[in-house]
Amino acid sequence: MRNQFTSNKEEAIMVFKQWSRKAYAIFNSLRKVVKITTLSLSCSIVLLPLQVLSQTDTTITRNLDLEEVIVSAQRAPVIYSQLSRLVTTIDEDEIKLMPVSEINELLEIFSAIDIRQRGANGIQSDISIRGGSFDQNLILLNGINITDPQTGHHSLNLPINLNSVERIEILEGPGSRVFGPNAFSGAINIITNQSDKNYTRAGFMAGDFGLFSGNMVSSHKIKNTKHFISVSKSQSNGYVKNTDYDQYNLFYNSNYKSEIGKIDFQIGYTNKEFGANSFYTSAYPDQYEQTKTTFTSLKFETGEKIKLIPVVYFRRHKDRFELFRYEPATWYTGHNYHLTDVYGIKLDSRITSKFGVTSFGAEQRSENIWSNVLGEPINDTISVEGEPDGFYSRKYSRTISNYFLEHSFYYGNLSFSTGVLTSWVSDNDFEFNIYPGLDISYRFFESFSSYLTINKSLRLPTFTDLFYNGPSNIGNADLNPEEAWSYEAGLKFNSSFIKSDLSFYYRDSKNLIAWVKPLGADPDEKWETQNLTDVETKGFKISNRLNINKYGIDFINIDYNYMEQKSDSKDYDTKYSLNILKHNLIINMNNKLQKNINLSWNIRFQDRAGSYSKYNFSLNDYVGEQTFNPFWLFDAKLAWNYQSMTIFTEVNNILNVDYTDIGNIEMPGRWFKIGFNLQLTY
Repeated sequence: MRNQFTSNKEEAIMVFKQWSRKAYAIFNSLRKVVKITTLSLSCSIVLLPLQVLSQTDTTITRNLDLEEVIVSAQRAPVIYSQLSRLVTTIDEDEIKLMPVSEINELLEIFSAIDIRQRGANGIQSDISIRGGSFDQNLILLNGINITDPQTGHHSLNLPINLNSVERIEILEGPGSRVFGPNAFSGAINIITNQSDKNYTRAGFMAGDFGLFSGNMVSSHKIKNTKHFISVSKSQSNGYVKNTDYDQYNLFYNSNYKSEIGKIDFQIGYTNKEFGANSFYTSAYPDQYEQTKTTFTSLKFETGEKIKLIPVVYFRRHKDRFELFRYEPATWYTGHNYHLTDVYGIKLDSRITSKFGVTSFGAEQRSENIWSNVLGEPINDTISVEGEPDGFYSRKYSRTISNYFLEHSFYYGNLSFSTGVLTSWVSDNDFEFNIYPGLDISYRFFESFSSYLTINKSLRLPTFTDLFYNGPSNIGNADLNPEEAWSYEAGLKFNSSFIKSDLSFYYRDSKNLIAWVKPLGADPDEKWETQNLTDVETKGFKISNRLNINKYGIDFINIDYNYMEQKSDSKDYDTKYSLNILKHNLIINMNNKLQKNINLSWNIRFQDRAGSYSKYNFSLNDYVGEQTFNPFWLFDAKLAWNYQSMTIFTEVNNILNVDYTDIGNIEMPGRWFKIGFNLQLTY
C-alpha cells in the first residue's frame, strides 16, 4: 500500500510503501508529524479523510518502511526490525470500529489476555496476561505506573474512558526488568492524546438496561504547550439485580516544549459506585462498593545523546466495601474502608554511542494503606473523610527501591539487549533481589525474523494477600514474593497477503501466591493465601492476518492462544490462579458495505480450565462442583460516517449466550447500544 502526502517546504512528507502487520509498530518517537490515511490493524482498515493540497516544487518526499519505525518495548527505544520482544498495539482509528465501549472490552480482542468480568461495561474487571493472576500485571497510564498495592481488582480503575485513548501497548511476557516489580506476566500502557491537532469531540451512547454514557474530550496546542482534557460519565440500571452502576471520570494532560527539554503533567480522578452482585462470595449476593481514585505525575525529559528523564508521581485510592447493601445480618459490624497512598520518584538515563544504547537509573516507591481490615493495629482510630460511620484502625507501609541497568546492541541483522533489575523491599528482610534478562532477535531476510527471550520476574504480595480476613477469606502476613523464570521463542513472517506471528512460551513460577483450600473441603471453608511451591505455565500463540480486499471484505484476522498450567501443590483447590483460558480463539473481520458504511465483527471462543463450587441462590447453599463450560460470543458494530459525525449501533452477545467468567457471576445476555460521535477539528 502506498500513500503520498503533500506539504509545504517546512514539513517533511513520509510515504509509507509497505504496511506491516506488525501491529507492534509504535509511532511515538519519529519526532515528526506523521499523517496516516490507511492503517494495517488487528481488526480493521479505515480510510480517513485527507485534505489534498496543491503540488509545489518545494515538496519533500521520502519512503518509510514501517519495519523501521521506533518501538518502546525496551528501556531504550528501538526500531521494529531490531525488536526482540512481543509487543502489540491498537490504534484509536481501529478502536472506533470495534464493537466495544470500554477499555476492558477492547483488551479482550487479544488472545493472550483474559478479562474476567464481575459486571457489565468494565465496572469491575480482572485482567490476566498469559495465565498470570490479576495481581501479576503492571498497568501504566502514559508510561507511569498506576498499579494498586491493595489488590489487582482495582487495576483498571482508570480516570479516562475509551474515547480518550489514542493507543494501547501490550507487552506479553515478563517485564520486571523494564518496568519493575509486579510486571510478572506482562504490562499494559494506556496512552492518551499525543496529537498536535486542535480538536473537540463528543460522544453519546444509550442502550438496554438503562444504559447511558456521555463523554467529551478536547485538545489544544498553544505555542509550545499542548493541553488535553477529558470528561465522561456512564450509568446503568443493571442487567440483573444489584448490577447497577454510576461512574464519572475527569482527566487533564499538558506538556511544554522548550530548548532544554519537555515537561509533561497529568492529573485524573475517577469515581465508581456499583452493585457488586456476588463479587467476592455467592453466599452474600447484595454487596456494594464505591471507589475513588486520584492520580497525578510530572515528568521532565532532556538531552539527546545523554538523555535524562526524571519523574515524580502520586496515586490515592479510597474504597468502601459493603457486604450487605440491604438489611445487614445481626452479626455484621460495619463496612470495610481502605485508603492507599503511593508516592514515587524515578530517574531514567540513556547514553547513545557507537557501542549501542546504555540505560540506567533508579526508582523509589512508597506504598501505604490505612484501613479497618488491612494492616497492623494502630493505637487510636482515624475518622474516614466523608464517611460518618467510617474509621481506620490499621495501617501498613513498605518502601521499594529499584536500580536498573540495560544495554542494547545492533549489528547487521542481529539485535541484542540485556539488562538487570536490582530490587530492595523494606518488608522482605532487607535483602536485595536480582532479576536479569536477555533478548535476542535475528532477521533472516526482509520478510522473516526470529527472536528469543529469557527473563526473571517478581511480584510482591498485595495488602489483601497479606492481611484480609473476612467471611470467606484469610490473609497471610508471612507470604514471600513470587518469582519466575520465563522463556519465549518466536517467528515473524510478513508478506503482502499474509502476516503471521508464532510464539512459544514457558514460565516456571516459584512461591506463587494463591487463594487456596484443601481439595474436597467444605464449600463454606475459607480461602487462605499461601505460597504454592511451583507452578508451570506453557503455551503458544499464533496470529494470522489475511488481506482479502475483495467481496466487501477488507481482511480477516485470526488470533489463537493455547495454554496449560500445572502446580506441584496438587492437594489444594485454587480460587483464581489455575482457572486459565486453555483455548482462546478470536476472529476479527471488517466489511465495507458502502463508501461510508462499515460493519465490523468480533467472534470469540473461550474454554476455561478448572471448576468452581456451584451456588444455588434459591436454596442459599452450594450444590456441588461445576466445570466452566466453553462458549462462543458474537459482537458486531455497524457505523455510518459522514464528514465529522459517526452514527453507530452495536450488539454484544448477539446469540444471547449464558456464560460466566468467574463462578456463579452471571454475565449479560444480548445488549443493544446506539450512539454517535462528533469531532470538530480547527
